[in-house]
Amino acid sequence: MDTITGARAEALEDSPAGTVHRAAPVLAVYDTSYGDVRIETEAAAAHGVAIRSAIEDRSQADGADGVLVQYATITAETMDAHPEWRVIGRYGVGVDTIALAAARERRIAVVNVPDYCEEEVATHAASLVLAATRKLLPADRMVREGRWGDWAQLRPILPLSGCTLGLVGTGRIGRATARLLSPFFGSVIAYDPAATEPVPGVELVDFDEVVRRSDVLSLHCPLLPETAHLIDADVLAAMKPTSYLVNVSRGGLVDSAALARALRAGRLAGAALDVLETEPPAPDDPLLDAPNLLVTNHLAWYSQESERRLRHLLAERCAAVLTASSTAVPA
Repeated sequence: MDTITGARAEALEDSPAGTVHRAAPVLAVYDTSYGDVRIETEAAAAHGVAIRSAIEDRSQADGADGVLVQYATITAETMDAHPEWRVIGRYGVGVDTIALAAARERRIAVVNVPDYCEEEVATHAASLVLAATRKLLPADRMVREGRWGDWAQLRPILPLSGCTLGLVGTGRIGRATARLLSPFFGSVIAYDPAATEPVPGVELVDFDEVVRRSDVLSLHCPLLPETAHLIDADVLAAMKPTSYLVNVSRGGLVDSAALARALRAGRLAGAALDVLETEPPAPDDPLLDAPNLLVTNHLAWYSQESERRLRHLLAERCAAVLTASSTAVPA
């Protein structure tokens, strides 16, 4: 998204050259599950920006020029309590935990990292598609339960060469998923109102058509007010009863209660999800005991390299925002 840099009064230092420079900017790590801020510190230092940990003590974010945040919700009230913030960096792709309109009004830049895990998420999506359509988990369960000869109960299993893969979203991850899976499928279609150019090997269609035609419908779009519960009871009813739903994007895209009902009623062949509306789910979440469901614990983004890349790029980009607006001013 666009970077919006706001001006504010800065602490100043005299320099021998007769110019005045703003003090070195500071980024506070507001919350993180990574355990330390070593990678962020190294990345920001290359831009002359310091990193301060506010993980154990949120008051350490007071007086910082910006924050890096993983899970915390940043509201307009949070921003007003820290008028010195000039940038908010979100660990990840989604920015639905940040009040974007409020940040824009206050001229605070919001930075995310949409390009840190394309390979990982696309690979995970492809893995879910193949595991679900080939019914690998129930087959594994049969073997472990001593039911080797019961494989016929897994019928039908359709050949993917005669099936259509449908994508909702053709951004980086959607395109990467299409590249990985297109050799398996007979055709690939997609819905993306933001698409500005053709996607090689993908037929762009409207939303109703991608829902109606897909044998596997895979979601690759952000969670926004207009996409919340994009997949609701009506959409699920319009899908083929032999089709599968795959979601590696945001749990809120899917009405989980409606999905649980559809799976129990046999209106879908199955679903494979890496994200849920509530994470972690409650033990009595009705979706968890729905039939023909494969769930992973929001790990599509992860590899050893992608974690390092995320932390480095976020700190680097937020530091660059601060230093771009902290250049020398006349004495």
